[in-house]
Amino acid sequence: MNINQDNFVVRPMTLTDLKLALSWATDEGWNPGLDDANNYYLADLQGFLIGELNGEAISSISAVRYSQNFSFIGLFIVKPEWIKKGFALKTLQEAFKLINNRPAAIDAV
Repeated sequence: MNINQDNFVVRPMTLTDLKLALSWATDEGWNPGLDDANNYYLADLQGFLIGELNGEAISSISAVRYSQNFSFIGLFIVKPEWIKKGFALKTLQEAFKLINNRPAAIDAV
């Protein structure tokens, strides 16, 4: 399959996108707390990103900036069929741009 990575964009999530990413997390066996995501989303409205290839959501990540001294990266998921094709790295790079050299914790599985 010839994949044009130029058709991949990472953009801020909407609340609908967040629900999709949380469903992916549940499918992975992760257990986000009830209402936790909404609180984190409100803490940094631009800190949740969705990656789309040709308009289809294929990746997610959060990079919540709490202060100049702390950020937290999580919800990093790439749909299985798109792993090892470069989209995970591109998604992570966009999160790193958001935190802009702030200290950060990361929750990774």
